[in-house]
Amino acid sequence: MSQAKRIPGGPSQQGLEMIGEKLKELEGRVKAAVARIVKVKGEKSLLERRVEELKATISGRSEQMKTLEAGRKKDQEQLSRLQRERDAVRLKIDRVLEEIAKIEASVEPEP
Repeated sequence: MSQAKRIPGGPSQQGLEMIGEKLKELEGRVKAAVARIVKVKGEKSLLERRVEELKATISGRSEQMKTLEAGRKKDQEQLSRLQRERDAVRLKIDRVLEEIAKIEASVEPEP
C-alpha cells in the first residue's frame, strides 16, 4: 500500500486561487439553480390555480349543458304535444266542414 504524499506547507497560492474560482463558479451555478427552482415553483403554483379555475369552468359549463338539455327535452315534449293537439283540431275542423257540406247539400234546392 502506498501512502498519499502530503505537500509540505499546504496548497500553493495558485491552487488556492483556482479552488476559490471553482467555488465561486459552483456558488453561481447553485444560485442559478435555486432561482430556477423558485421560478418553476411559482409557475407551477400559477398553473395549478389555472387548472382549478378551468375545472370550475368545466363543471359550471357541464351543469349549464345539463340544464339546457333538460330544457330542450321539455320543449321537444311540448312541441310534440302541440303537434298532436293541432292534428286533433285539424281533424275536428275537417269533420265540421264535412258536416257543413252535407247540410248545405241537403238544404240547397235542386234545379
